[in-house]
Amino acid sequence: MNEGLPRVGSALIVRDEANRILLGKRNKDPQRGNWVLPGGKIHAFESIADAAVRELAEETGLTVEVKHQFRVYEVIIAPQEHRIIIYSWAKAIGEELRASDDISEVKFVSLHELGDLPFTPLVRTVLADAGFIEGSSSLRADVLEPTMPSLFPILIAGAAWQPPLRCKPRMRPRRRRAAPVYRQSLLQFDACLAE
Repeated sequence: MNEGLPRVGSALIVRDEANRILLGKRNKDPQRGNWVLPGGKIHAFESIADAAVRELAEETGLTVEVKHQFRVYEVIIAPQEHRIIIYSWAKAIGEELRASDDISEVKFVSLHELGDLPFTPLVRTVLADAGFIEGSSSLRADVLEPTMPSLFPILIAGAAWQPPLRCKPRMRPRRRRAAPVYRQSLLQFDACLAE
């Protein structure tokens, strides 16, 4: 068992005054050459926003203002990878763009150009969920910031997790997937889930 997993990271959906999205081209494996939303590992005792601001400055040279959280995603590729990534909205406020060692190119991309770029599977899912590209998103492209901030579950000493209530019982057991799993976390409180 890998004791260093899961890794927790913070990434940003950064927009500039022209409403373009900041992207970086990966310069390391895996997924070298694909475009990503900049971010990285959260260090011990570092806030989600502080980690994203630090990583963005290191990777792009850009200064940003973090607004609020968008969503939380989980990547599981057993047995070598398990990551939890918290995506937040941010606004560019200064500095000049420059690529670092982790990314070979960094630029702001218009919403019309997004569909033509190669993305990592997770970034494609995030951009679709945000309504910027076609996908399984429930948001529209003209809705750029959610009116209600997302919540991130915080573990409390003595608390126990319970599965959400279901309106209908499941008739067949779930099978374990062999392929990578990309999930987006949502909190649900005392309500039946529609199936």
